Amino acid sequence: MRRNSQSVPDAMSGMRHSRPTHDTVGTKERIQQVALELFVLHGYEKTSLREIADRLGITKAALYYHYASKQELLKSITQPLIDEFEVLVAAAPDRDTLLRSYVDLLSRHQAVFQLVANDHASLAAAELVERSVKLRRDIVRHLAGPDPEPADFVLAAAAFGAIAQGFAVARRVEPDVDPALPHTVDYPEAEELTELLIATALRVLNPVPGH
Repeated sequence: MRRNSQSVPDAMSGMRHSRPTHDTVGTKERIQQVALELFVLHGYEKTSLREIADRLGITKAALYYHYASKQELLKSITQPLIDEFEVLVAAAPDRDTLLRSYVDLLSRHQAVFQLVANDHASLAAAELVERSVKLRRDIVRHLAGPDPEPADFVLAAAAFGAIAQGFAVARRVEPDVDPALPHTVDYPEAEELTELLIATALRVLNPVPGH
């Protein structure tokens, strides 16, 4: 599968040493940045630690000093997104706050979202499949509201999916260009995109009878 060659935004965290030095933190962040870029471009399985080390201009041994394996490196990149998502859902905010926070989360972790959305092997390798499935179910239950009918769960799942799919189109995070979509125009960004996605999700959650 061909990968999107656009630049990858920084969306890194996950330092592990209890008392890291400034240089160590900077090196680990740089490793995560380069690894994420290569994972997005080529896929997790097709990217080697040697390629990451070469791009960084360091030896493979130096890379192993910071991360014991490629899987450990992947986890340090992807887990912050899931961790933040779990905290968000656990707070049980109202619908509007949940949806708005979700869009914000996708924006701040766009490259990680791009990776896990397009490369399912990375989600499995990071051992995040069960957590992500549980999160999706929890969000759908929350969006369905109190005493939901079966149709409410359908609408909740559709609203949640609408945000993710709309965000993917607007930010062009899919690996291949869809010839049916106008890629020569500027899609909404920042606050305009957020408001559009939330309005769409709320419209799905609260359909007008007879339409």
